Amino acid sequence: MKKNYGLFAKNLDDSSNVLEYKALLQTEWGNNVYYSIEHLEHFAQKQDSLRYFMLEKDGMPIILMPFVLRKIMIKDKEHPYYDVISPYGYSGPLFNENVSEDDLIEFWEYVDEWYKKNDIISEFVRFSLNENFKQYSGVTIKSLSNVRGHLLENFDDQWTAFLPKVRNNYRKAVNYDLSFKVFHKDEITKDVIKIFNDIYVDTMSRNNADSIYFFSNSYFENLILSNLNNFSIAITYFENIPISVELIINYKDTIFAFLGGTNAEYFSYRPNDFLRVEIIKWAINNQKKYYVLGGGMKDGDGLYKSKKSLFPKNEDVIFYTGRKIVNQEVYNELSMSSNPEYTDIAEEDLNSYFFPFYRLNR
Repeated sequence: MKKNYGLFAKNLDDSSNVLEYKALLQTEWGNNVYYSIEHLEHFAQKQDSLRYFMLEKDGMPIILMPFVLRKIMIKDKEHPYYDVISPYGYSGPLFNENVSEDDLIEFWEYVDEWYKKNDIISEFVRFSLNENFKQYSGVTIKSLSNVRGHLLENFDDQWTAFLPKVRNNYRKAVNYDLSFKVFHKDEITKDVIKIFNDIYVDTMSRNNADSIYFFSNSYFENLILSNLNNFSIAITYFENIPISVELIINYKDTIFAFLGGTNAEYFSYRPNDFLRVEIIKWAINNQKKYYVLGGGMKDGDGLYKSKKSLFPKNEDVIFYTGRKIVNQEVYNELSMSSNPEYTDIAEEDLNSYFFPFYRLNR
């Protein structure tokens, strides 16, 4: 490791570190909301510690990566070890286009050295869609195909590019006289956030979604109102009744479909197709270049296909996750104490299991 680099691991329980982190995120990385404090805090449990790595080169910060440090408990027994996980969403290291491959190699070497010194047994990373998995020192796994639509310069061309079912569903929606509004930046109020959240929660409950997909109204208020310039809320109405919603993250030339939902009573009105098409129209008018819709629960499912129908000709981007075992011996011991069947699993089959294995079924 070279002398002109320095890695700092800082605790976000410290108010001065929080201020430094926020300033770096704002000035160096355009306040990417997936990395915002308000988002990160939601994914650190009481017994966890929220931290971030910062790599400096010649005294200048060049890489930033938040992470959650977790104590390891197995069958109510606390072990003197920890593991690291990235928060939900697009994460991993933040760096700019001037960072070299050598810089990234140095970053992960420093991180791994810190892990060894601090009894970190494993690491799980959810990477972003900008290939920030490059030079990762663990194992990268292709997890999901994500739809990233390239927005054309005029809506007429975009309309032609949709699959026919999108155009047909949109026409049906228009016949019901649906209306659309985007609440952008300071147009967003607590009342608008509640409209979004009520429909979103109802949608997640109806779909029996995992607990990770449920958020409190206070989470949304804290996140959105603290980062107003990076959010929009799109709503479809029928006779002034909100029936379909999407929370949009704005980041540079890209909009992200963060979370959304639809009132089931109005499915036949095709409000979600109407909403997405209108969002695309709005994004084109605001000179956006990409619309990231994410993927399905698994590749090729109905959710994925509905998103893909908007951008059938655009190549998907792959959402990668990263797995790293820092101390194989201890990892094996923990996994066996958690589930004795661990010893019967062939090494080449372990990638299909939950990682880290010792947290399986917890």
